[in-house]
Amino acid sequence: MQYGHFDNERREYVIDRVDVPVSWTNYLGVEDLCAVVNHTAGGYLFYKSPEYHRITRFRPNGAPMDRPGHYVYLRDDDTGEFWSLSWQPCGGDLADYKCRHGLSYSVYECARGGVDASQTLFIPRGENVELWDVKLANRTNTKRNLSLYSYAEFSFHQIPIDNQNFQMSLYCAGSDYEDGIIDYDLFYEHAHQYIAASFTPDGFDCLRDTFLGPYRTETNPLAVERGECFGSFEKGSNHCAVLQKKLTLAPGESARLVWMLGEGDRDEGRRVRSKYSDFAAVDAAFADLAAFWNEKLCKLQVRTPNADMDTMLNTWTLYQSEVNVMFSRFASFIEVGGRTGLGYRDTAQDAMTIPHSNPGGCKKRIMQLLQGLTAKGYGLHLFDPAWFEPKKAAPPYKSPTVIPTRSRDDIVHGIEDACADDALWLIAAITEYVKETGEFSLLDETVGYADGGEGTVWEHMTKILDFSAAQVGAHGICKGLRADWNDCLNLGGGESAMVSFLHHWALGQFVELARFMGREREAGYYGAMRTEVGKVCDRELWDGGWYLRGVTADGRKIGTQADTEGKVHMESNTWAVLSGAAPYDKGVAAMDAVNDYLYTEYGLMLNAPSYTVPDDAIGFVTRVYPGVKENGSIFSHPNPWAWCAEAMLGRGGRAMKFYDSLCPARQNDKIEIRQSEPYSYCQFIMGRDHTAFGRARHPFMTGSGGWSYFAATRYILGLRPQYDGLLVDPCIPGDWSGFEAVRVWRGATYRITVQNPDGVEKGVRSVTVNGRPCERGLVPVMPQGSENTVTVVMG
Repeated sequence: MQYGHFDNERREYVIDRVDVPVSWTNYLGVEDLCAVVNHTAGGYLFYKSPEYHRITRFRPNGAPMDRPGHYVYLRDDDTGEFWSLSWQPCGGDLADYKCRHGLSYSVYECARGGVDASQTLFIPRGENVELWDVKLANRTNTKRNLSLYSYAEFSFHQIPIDNQNFQMSLYCAGSDYEDGIIDYDLFYEHAHQYIAASFTPDGFDCLRDTFLGPYRTETNPLAVERGECFGSFEKGSNHCAVLQKKLTLAPGESARLVWMLGEGDRDEGRRVRSKYSDFAAVDAAFADLAAFWNEKLCKLQVRTPNADMDTMLNTWTLYQSEVNVMFSRFASFIEVGGRTGLGYRDTAQDAMTIPHSNPGGCKKRIMQLLQGLTAKGYGLHLFDPAWFEPKKAAPPYKSPTVIPTRSRDDIVHGIEDACADDALWLIAAITEYVKETGEFSLLDETVGYADGGEGTVWEHMTKILDFSAAQVGAHGICKGLRADWNDCLNLGGGESAMVSFLHHWALGQFVELARFMGREREAGYYGAMRTEVGKVCDRELWDGGWYLRGVTADGRKIGTQADTEGKVHMESNTWAVLSGAAPYDKGVAAMDAVNDYLYTEYGLMLNAPSYTVPDDAIGFVTRVYPGVKENGSIFSHPNPWAWCAEAMLGRGGRAMKFYDSLCPARQNDKIEIRQSEPYSYCQFIMGRDHTAFGRARHPFMTGSGGWSYFAATRYILGLRPQYDGLLVDPCIPGDWSGFEAVRVWRGATYRITVQNPDGVEKGVRSVTVNGRPCERGLVPVMPQGSENTVTVVMG
């Protein structure tokens, strides 16, 4: 069943039927102010931190679903009938409503009662205000007397204060109305928000309970029902943002109104109102946002025989990857701001995947991660970059609520809480950034360690590699420590095959960089280390048909042919190949096992068969329901590792089979099964061992986006920047005649045509740039601003 369609020309997903099974979300804002909204305008707004500076309130996992939001009510003052411009909260005939999610904006359309209306939500760049751009048109042949009301519920900012301790929070905020602007004040923070409008309001309400009325909800507000606001305000209580406007539309007449919900006091509201009461400024801000995204998207555009791949890569997968780099993991309808900071492994992988479209954002994340590295070489698993920023002056008062502050000793956890994989991902994030930008000077920049002292970026990298080399178990395999990538499968702190393969991969990335930089001593030392790691992996981890997942602390091998549960694991087998550690024949056998045991029509399961018997020596994964999350679900994040592995083995048909099975766009007509949005990768899909097999959950904020983009563009399409050139080395299905791509790299544009006259899956016969053959098949770095034609013939 389809609920909507992709509009590739406008880069929108259009939800034609708005009663989708679960929330389909979008992200507004690209700087400090961000809103997470769904297909019915439900959601919340925050400034910098979703945990400590929440602006509008949201009730997660509640019923009715996803309330409150950023709503506009429309009332026919002649009949008393009213409705909302988004389908919720008032409901109504589904045929009257539509939603369009675009890049950092969402549009809610309503054609009801003879009035066409739309509400566009977006946040202009350079401003800390969310604009509600509302347009109306009278499609009847009679005059219409109408009233419109904005509605959002203000938050008490901090999530703990917003959800508990009401003896304090209900008396810590106040509101008032003056000069057409509502000012919302949290006195203990000296913080303000406001709502203003492009019109002179005909009414207002600041108090939620007054506007809604007793025993009512956002569905039937008393003020809207009676057609007049109460003019409520107060110091204390719960607050809302309601500005009412009455207007009359003649037959065929249109109107436009803009509400402005922002961070700042009334004076800031006046400044913003003055600016955006000019609708040309609103249009210019919207156009600027489109240009911002176009600049990112134009860095790589493709045209392949796979239309769904084009849709995802040209717009939606890059968009999802960018959102993750911008806002990390903790702002969504799943992670609803209950934590602040950066997950080490997640952030490193996000930064690795899109340096071409967001070099500034990726470098910022890399520098923050370097600061979160200890001098011993392990990363702080979850940390707040603010810990390492210059301390701000303390306020001249003390809060009546005692909140203990953490010392540096408390912030820096010991090895017992370190995740063995965390810092290894940073090696590739750095090397990919340098390959993309050519910024080799980064390697010699000095950065502090989390536990004191400082070193160059290069020194940070060697400490990461040395730490993993030292942390090995009885078999010479890297210890899993608290956990590796799979937090729930920690083997009791035993030995992790995945970490050893990841170490082998990181060593390869570093040695390649060292050799290019002429640092032969380090290249030789870490090259020898890599060789030894490869030998140990081959000796200890090969089980005859595939690779083990690891060894428990009490010495049991996991992921063996003898196992009845957890027999084959995706992480170890894909990384054996992706890391370059597996010999070709063993790599083929391992990936055949992945295909035979883990493949489903919705993607690859993380492990199979699922665990059903609790075994704490293996880990918490054995206590997770079969087919859910880490226990036999289709965990999306590692699926692209299999695409990369198959591409490295030269099996383009298999790589594309795996890509297609997970691709959200290919499930657009299976929403009754998938449920979640078909424009973003979800964290996981219920596996074969669950009754809801195929149901997707937890969209957007997942490493699936970045890795899907990275794997598809770098390995299947084979567009891989090197330190001294651009490599084009595709691995595609044999029935592809070729594909085209436009890639901007280091300021030059490369228009690439790949031809596949012999129907091969891997192999390049010739590469030319501007008609000239390329040495080593490597496209050289061309002058900035140049336009270059690249022809690649496979064979």
